Amino acid sequence: MDLSIFENFSNKCSKNLPNAIDEILKANKEKKVCAIGFITVDDFYGFYLSYDYMKNNLDEFYDWEDGLEPAFLYQPLVDVVESCEIDFCTKSDEKWDFAETLLTVLEKNIKQIPNEIFVKNNYRREDILFFATMADGDYIEEMLNTSIKMFNTLETIEAYGHTQ
Repeated sequence: MDLSIFENFSNKCSKNLPNAIDEILKANKEKKVCAIGFITVDDFYGFYLSYDYMKNNLDEFYDWEDGLEPAFLYQPLVDVVESCEIDFCTKSDEKWDFAETLLTVLEKNIKQIPNEIFVKNNYRREDILFFATMADGDYIEEMLNTSIKMFNTLETIEAYGHTQ
């Protein structure tokens, strides 16, 4: 899939994601362990950010009580979805291609978060496990496993015991 259709979404992420991550990390500087998930739905109508400071409950992200619903992760992505001629209600190669391209955009933006955001909140980048998945839908596990490998260092993945 052509990355250029995600340009506006990527630009909004680039501008706003560091502040959202700063807000999450600032909330609990002393915890030292944090997982942050980009959670979408089956038709990719936006993301919300879910986060938790417990190391062992990644598979229960749907029960996490902490979260943000930043506008930059909603409307810009909805605009991309609405510009596509993909049936997002049906599992397909095109839908998975869209998901993988979206993960590539998120990966780029996560890796561009300035290190200072982590340091000023008493974290190392490697302390945070980033992932993306669907709250419900066709590609919950695929997105989770693919994004963990894309977004994180081997050190982080091993620290969280994620071996998929």
